[in-house]
Amino acid sequence: MRTRSIVVTAATAALTTGIVGLLAVRGAPGAALRTEPLRANGSGASFEDGDTAGFSMLAVSWDEPDRALDGEIRVRTKSARTGAWSPWTVLGTERGEGVRGVSEPLWAGPSTGVEVRVAGHGAALPDGLRLDLVDPGADPAAADPDAGDAVPAAHPAGAPGAARRDGAARPDVVSRSAWGAREQPGNDPVYGKEVKAVFVHHTAQTNAYDCTDSAALMRGLQTLHVRTNGWKDLGYNFVVDKCGTVFEGRRGGADRPVTGAHTLGFNTDTMGVAVIGEYSAQEPSDAAMSAVARLAAWKLGRYGYDPQGSVTLTSGLDNGKFRAGVQARFERISGHRDAFSTECPGTALYRRLPAIRSRAADQAGDPVGGSLDGLIGSLAGHHG
Repeated sequence: MRTRSIVVTAATAALTTGIVGLLAVRGAPGAALRTEPLRANGSGASFEDGDTAGFSMLAVSWDEPDRALDGEIRVRTKSARTGAWSPWTVLGTERGEGVRGVSEPLWAGPSTGVEVRVAGHGAALPDGLRLDLVDPGADPAAADPDAGDAVPAAHPAGAPGAARRDGAARPDVVSRSAWGAREQPGNDPVYGKEVKAVFVHHTAQTNAYDCTDSAALMRGLQTLHVRTNGWKDLGYNFVVDKCGTVFEGRRGGADRPVTGAHTLGFNTDTMGVAVIGEYSAQEPSDAAMSAVARLAAWKLGRYGYDPQGSVTLTSGLDNGKFRAGVQARFERISGHRDAFSTECPGTALYRRLPAIRSRAADQAGDPVGGSLDGLIGSLAGHHG
C-alpha cells in the first residue's frame, strides 16, 4: 500500500501548498519534472514518500531567487534497484541566478522513495518551498542506435562565423542530439564575438555516479535549468564527466561563441564548463582535468588567447560581488567563485586550476598567428 506523509514542525504561517503536478518538460525526450510542495515555517519542514513515481535527480527550490535559504537541507532516497535507502546528503544553497531559488541538484539514480528535512537557522524559511523530482527519460541511443552519430543542426543564418584562427585540436564532443537534448521552439541562441575567458564550475552533486549515466545526468540538468531555474536552456556551454567525456551544453554550436547562463554578469564572450560532481574536498579525476584543459586550449586558442594569460572583463550587471560596469581582472581560465559569491567549483577543483592552465598551454602551442585583436589580448593577458 502506498503511503505518504508530510510532517510540519512549528506553527507559523503555512507556505505554498498545492496538488502534486506532473509537468511536461521541454528539456529531453521523455523527461519530466514533478513538484511536491512543502508545508513549512520558520523552524523547518520535512517531506517523506516511500513509494513515489520514479525519478533520478532532485533539488529543493523556493519563490525568492535572490535569497539563499538560511538553513540546512538534508535528503535521502530509496533505490529502485535494491529498495535500500541512501545515507543522508546535505544539499548546499546560495543566492540564486534564476526565477526561483534552488539548492544544489542531487543525482540519486533510479529511485522510488524520497525524504527531505529542512531545518532553519533561526530566520524564517523562504516562501514556496518545494521538492523538484526529475525523471530524465530514456537514453535516445537505446531507441535509435544511430542517435550518437547525428550531425548537429546547421547554424542559423547571420550567426557569427567560425573563430578567426585554429589553435589546439578540437576535442571529441558528445552532441546534444546524442545525449538527448530537446530543442525548444523559440530557443534561439545568442552569440558573443569571441571567447575571452573560461569559467570552471562543478555541478555539486554526488561523485558516486556511473559514467554510463552521464547522458541521463545531462537531461536531468537541462530539465532543472529550464523548469526550475527558468532559463531557456542548459546554462553551461560544456559539461565534463569524471571519465573525461565532453558533452555539448547550451544550444548554438560547439565551435561558436555561444552566450550561456553560467557566470552571472560575465556570460558574454566567455565559456562555462562544468565538471559533474562535488569537489569541495574530493579531488577531480585526471581525466576530467585533461578534458577541461583540452576544451580551454581549443576555445581560447581559436581566438589567439594564451590559457595562462589574464583578461579584463566588464560586469554586465550587479551580481552581488561586482557591480554593473565594474572592470575586473581574471585569469583566462578562472573559477566560478572568482566572478560570483559562491564556493563553486569547490576548493579541491579550484586548487587544480593552475595545473589545468598549464595543461591547456601545453596543448595550445604558440598563440602568435591569430587575429590582431586576439594577439594583442593574448600579449596583454600574458604580461598582466
